[in-house]
Amino acid sequence: MASRGFRHRRIGAFASAALFLLSCSREPPRITDADVVVAKVNGAPVTLQELKAEIASIQGLSPSAVSKGTAPEVSQALRRLVERSMVLQEGVRQGISVTESELEEEVKRYRSDFPPGGLEKTLLQQGIGMDEWRSRMRQSLLYRKSAEAVAGRLAEVTEEEVRRAWRERPRRTSPPEQILVRQLMFDTEESALRVRERILAGDSPDKAVLKGSGEGPAPAIADLGYLSREDLPRELSGELFALPAGGASRVVRRDKSVSIFLVEGRRESREESFEEAAPQIREELLRAKREEGFRGWMEGEMARADVKIQEAILAELTEGKR
Repeated sequence: MASRGFRHRRIGAFASAALFLLSCSREPPRITDADVVVAKVNGAPVTLQELKAEIASIQGLSPSAVSKGTAPEVSQALRRLVERSMVLQEGVRQGISVTESELEEEVKRYRSDFPPGGLEKTLLQQGIGMDEWRSRMRQSLLYRKSAEAVAGRLAEVTEEEVRRAWRERPRRTSPPEQILVRQLMFDTEESALRVRERILAGDSPDKAVLKGSGEGPAPAIADLGYLSREDLPRELSGELFALPAGGASRVVRRDKSVSIFLVEGRRESREESFEEAAPQIREELLRAKREEGFRGWMEGEMARADVKIQEAILAELTEGKR
């Protein structure tokens, strides 16, 4: 019995020692920038990670390359984050959210700008994980939808406002004068001259090409569609717009090609009607009202917001301050 009791005491001693060693060897959890709160906006945290990412955006750098910023950069970045937080809070109040399909559509849109695997490579170079990037993308979409909801309910444009804007703005021509152009491209200047002479003599372009090409290859033909003066090279626009429908340009040498340009039709410019101009005018007025309304809403929210800032952390992040 005595030996059993000793064995229990010895095991207990070993267990106590092991627990002691474990407690001594366990390191405190590593604090990351995502754990450090630099400000609170109506109780919602703004983290050091978010602030550094915003400073990086201002500096045009990747977040991993940023350790400090100038006082104006830090101030601007923090203000953006405070405003963003207030917009997101309003979005929550209005029940706005981002669905998985919306997020996937945005991710797909970004991927389309990169070759296969290019997005992941770029994020890796910037020290950003895919999960973190998707989270940022979701927040960006949520902010956009929330801001649109705020601005949308603050702006309304009446029919009379659209008509007044239409009366006050300079009249536009819609569309600008255009000509229907066909380009004939030849191997030699001689072939081009023969075809041009037949067209000027009254042959149709197709007949002129058939007779004028002779034994040589037929020209390549490109239908360029309706073009405005701005669509054409300056050295060609004056000549082509001076031609009547059915006219042919001089023989034009450009690089290694020899061409004739045919004017096959014309659309005259005319004054834009109210019905044609109204959609664009309405959108312009709405955009201006939304921006003005959003700025007013933000100023009011900023005045009422409870914003608490950790000045000591900002000082550490600001260049030239200790």
